[in-house]
Amino acid sequence: MFVEIVDALRCPREHEESWLVLAAQRTEERHVLEGTLGCPVCRAEYPIHGGIADFTDAPTPHAANDAPHTLPPADHLAAMLNLGDALGFAVLIGAWGTGADALTAITDAPPLLLVDPPAGVAMGRGLSGIRASAKLPLATGAARAVATDATDSVRVAEAVRITRVGGRVVAPAEARLPDGVRELVRDDAIWVAERLALPSAPVTLHVRRG
Repeated sequence: MFVEIVDALRCPREHEESWLVLAAQRTEERHVLEGTLGCPVCRAEYPIHGGIADFTDAPTPHAANDAPHTLPPADHLAAMLNLGDALGFAVLIGAWGTGADALTAITDAPPLLLVDPPAGVAMGRGLSGIRASAKLPLATGAARAVATDATDSVRVAEAVRITRVGGRVVAPAEARLPDGVRELVRDDAIWVAERLALPSAPVTLHVRRG
């Protein structure tokens, strides 16, 4: 778990949004390999083992979703996610994590956060991991881009929620395009969309008379 990404993590339980307190037990080059994340609101604790923070109630094997059968080359994925520099971080959900090592090998690739990372992908060297339920434990607009293998509307909506305005979202073609994004391109396997700004709250004008 890259220490800078910890600032973007939030407790997924039903209460006001809360940052988490990190108690690191073993670190290597700004990556926390063993430790605990604690919520100051509900006192929940989430363990970190092998660089992966577990936000599930009970650890269970991740079931693969309907991701594209053949993932695009790393440079194509970087272009779809608009990863032209090392600013911020991008999120790869599920099967997309199999291409994480190739993506980090690209010059100026940002840190990557893998949600439910596939077996065999080691954390560190720019890779962080979390295991999560339907609600993703990240602040709204925290990620610069997200690629998800989910087709269910709740997980896709969560991918959109955590993406910053102007950031890219990549999802399977079978997934319904959610509110809050503008489709840029699609093919038989995936669609790519851009996160739109949230509508502004109405402004009440007070006219001074006399």
